[in-house]
Amino acid sequence: MDIDIADVLATLKIGQMTFSEATQIFALASGEGWNPGEDDLQCAWACDPDAFIALRYRGKMIAGGSIFRHSPSFGFMGLFIVDEAYRGLGLGRQLWHERLQLLRARLAPDAVIGMDGVFAMERFYAAGGFEPAYETVRYQGVASGVVTRISYAQIPIHATVSNDILLAYDRGRTPYDRGTLLASWLSRPKIMRAAAFQEGVLVGFGLARPAGTGFKIGPLVADNDLIALGLLADLIDRLDGAQVQIDVPSPNHDGVALAKSFGLEASFGCRRMYFGGKPDEDVSSIFGAMSLEFG
Repeated sequence: MDIDIADVLATLKIGQMTFSEATQIFALASGEGWNPGEDDLQCAWACDPDAFIALRYRGKMIAGGSIFRHSPSFGFMGLFIVDEAYRGLGLGRQLWHERLQLLRARLAPDAVIGMDGVFAMERFYAAGGFEPAYETVRYQGVASGVVTRISYAQIPIHATVSNDILLAYDRGRTPYDRGTLLASWLSRPKIMRAAAFQEGVLVGFGLARPAGTGFKIGPLVADNDLIALGLLADLIDRLDGAQVQIDVPSPNHDGVALAKSFGLEASFGCRRMYFGGKPDEDVSSIFGAMSLEFG
């Protein structure tokens, strides 16, 4: 297709997406191997429909991205893609800067903005004011119910637990409140959950949600690696034979070792970065991230 670059640049318009356009963006992402959860779009849209921004050329969306507002004090720049036919024209750069300004306008002046950026774009994001924090690596493979139990069976694992209990636990171990989106996920009927209790107190939980291919595990949050082992083993057992993916913060060495112990292999990586200052963050209890697209 021949593209009149001057005409494209002269007629570009940026605005909020329709849900139909957001569906198209997710289809593009799926086609390029991002493998988002099958309900991720519906959940994110229900929480923040203003988060989806489109770049249009003569009425046709040719690029788009999300600017999710978790709270007045924290936002997340996530899903971001340009139609292959329009790459190399600088449109992604233009949309990225516009998205950042739009998100800042939706937040408090001293708010923090997070993102998970691919390594190849780290310098570009840094030039835009984002500071690198840590690496996250995606581990994937086929779930196998034939796993070494060690002592995880001593930890009671429950498949049903109050949403309020899960949300309170998550809030106590993450540097920002992502409860609105997490609650939306928990409302979906296909979500699998595993929760661990000791002496009646929640000490960890994990979710598995269906994706375009297989299942994504996350968040997986636990007080220690033994509890995380029990949670992951329980979910792996129930997903036996399916492809699974889990995104592990690399500073959590126990989390990395745990993913590898189930035969999962590194397939993708990105850098967590922050604009407006790094939050006080301890990833030692984060054995699986929630979402690289929405935080």
